[in-house]
Amino acid sequence: MAWQPTHRLAMVLSLQPNRRFPMDQTVNFFKLPATYLIYGLVLLFTLSSSYFQGLNVLSKREFETFTAPLLVGFVLASFISIFNFLREKKKCREARFFLQTIESLAMALDERDQYTHGHARRVTNLSLILAERLKLQSKDKHLLRLSGILHDIGKVGVPDEILLKPDRLSEDEFALIKKHPDKGVKILGPMLDDENISKIIKAIKHHHERYDGNGYPDGLGGENIPLLARIIALADSYDAMTSDRPYRKGLPQNKAIAEIKKGRGTQFDPFLSAEFVSLLEETAKTPCPAKQTCEIFGRIANSEISKAFDTQYCSCFYNACARYKINDKKQRSPYLCPDGSFLIKNDYEA
Repeated sequence: MAWQPTHRLAMVLSLQPNRRFPMDQTVNFFKLPATYLIYGLVLLFTLSSSYFQGLNVLSKREFETFTAPLLVGFVLASFISIFNFLREKKKCREARFFLQTIESLAMALDERDQYTHGHARRVTNLSLILAERLKLQSKDKHLLRLSGILHDIGKVGVPDEILLKPDRLSEDEFALIKKHPDKGVKILGPMLDDENISKIIKAIKHHHERYDGNGYPDGLGGENIPLLARIIALADSYDAMTSDRPYRKGLPQNKAIAEIKKGRGTQFDPFLSAEFVSLLEETAKTPCPAKQTCEIFGRIANSEISKAFDTQYCSCFYNACARYKINDKKQRSPYLCPDGSFLIKNDYEA
């Protein structure tokens, strides 16, 4: 029996099993601003039900006389707060389902072309490595992960004869390809009202902008380009330069780094590109310390897939490896691949 990677991804930011405990629900309940507001009304309800006799009213009444209004106020506030919490939870569940559906679509797109196979995953991991170096908050890293996975989702509408063309694209064909950021916005449009998804949409739309304002689709420049889009632009360009195409071989790392340095301040954010180059130069010197003992390669029958994982993760970017991020072997699936996908059985022999 052979094994091959499936599209199902582990969470890049938190690869621990996703267990939900009642305490988690309680914490989330009290994180809602409306909860504090509603419970604050309990005190007002209590006071309004009292017979005010001056500023020292509380000292003139016995505590028992407050019990009934306090209890009624608490029940009312709890009912309203729970209703609000369930509504927010439903909205989050709907948004998560929508994104999971779109993510599956993006992974299917990633598989269409053998030359760009794994591109979205590699761009996502490179982006997250840079984000860790920049010390971005966990929430921003999560948004970056989703943005990286979905950054080319607009290409789903591009015909195969253009997307998979073995030769260089004509001007008209490239003009069609350049529309994919706007098409990606339209695909995610139904969730535009969600604040977090709105940030993802902006990152997708503007990841082909240039720092000097000569990019597309809107010609944004400098820090007017969203930060997540500027990060993805670096990772996207690096992976494109170092990947093979039917009409050319991928650049070696040193030449790709030289191209990024050349584009500093024109194509790329000068600060981010400097950090990215520094990251590449540092990481390239350090192979994964667990490379020789990693058990996943004994399970992968396809040598091409093994070679891709070895080149991308084990020989340089091992900090991005999904397996490396989980120190506890008991928490790490034996079928988890470096890119976050899982192995599944297949009936063919490699």
